[in-house]
Amino acid sequence: MSHRVALGALMLATLVLSGCQSLSGWHQDPLRTEAVTKAAHEPGCEGDACAVVEADYLRFPESPELSALLQKRLFALASGLSDDPNGSAIGRATSFDDFAGQVFAAAKEARRKVPELPGYAADLDAKVIADHDDLLVIELDGYLYSGGAHGLPLTQYLVIDRDTREPVSLAEMLKPGQRAAYDAALARAHQRWLQTDQAQGLSAEQWPFVISENVAPLKDALAVKYQVYDLAPYAVGQPVLTIPYADLEGILRPRYLP
Repeated sequence: MSHRVALGALMLATLVLSGCQSLSGWHQDPLRTEAVTKAAHEPGCEGDACAVVEADYLRFPESPELSALLQKRLFALASGLSDDPNGSAIGRATSFDDFAGQVFAAAKEARRKVPELPGYAADLDAKVIADHDDLLVIELDGYLYSGGAHGLPLTQYLVIDRDTREPVSLAEMLKPGQRAAYDAALARAHQRWLQTDQAQGLSAEQWPFVISENVAPLKDALAVKYQVYDLAPYAVGQPVLTIPYADLEGILRPRYLP
């Protein structure tokens, strides 16, 4: 008898727990991510000149709005594959299928003009690189090839505030009136970078300093990533300047300082 009572109590507790967990998804991280992997080959095309599109990115099961935003920003990295003077349709894609179709159309048109052109390729990636102090930081990467000696890597950061579940820009991280102070702190970070092995042989005169708003508040410092050719030749890659948080006291809002 006591065994049956104990067993019944255990089953009841299990049902109660299961029911509670199903309510409002309280046990779920509202910003949890799931991996999405997709690939497409240009339809009706054979040979090495065919376009290929691959994407490994993320979706937010609890937030369709953020999923749509991430896709929009990721696909926008490929806007350089089109030379449309009125703005790239590729850069305005909102789904993988639309994006792939636009890449294939651009590749087909390019081959019409230059039949010997190598195949277009677009390889996109999104991954979480930091999750701290209620900030989720995602790195969006793209590698695009549309002929020429090499492809073009591109990177953008997406910073999401866990409290509001909204993306955050640099302007929103800065305290009022502190933009010039941020620019000065970034310039100092550039001077430090010029002393590293990566920047060996470069001069500020040949490759002058430029401002970037592509920032990621990592756990130990603010990372500022540049695209190729912004600060250095292609062979140098994509420089990352780091600004210690001590240099950003009074510049960033306290919310974005660890």
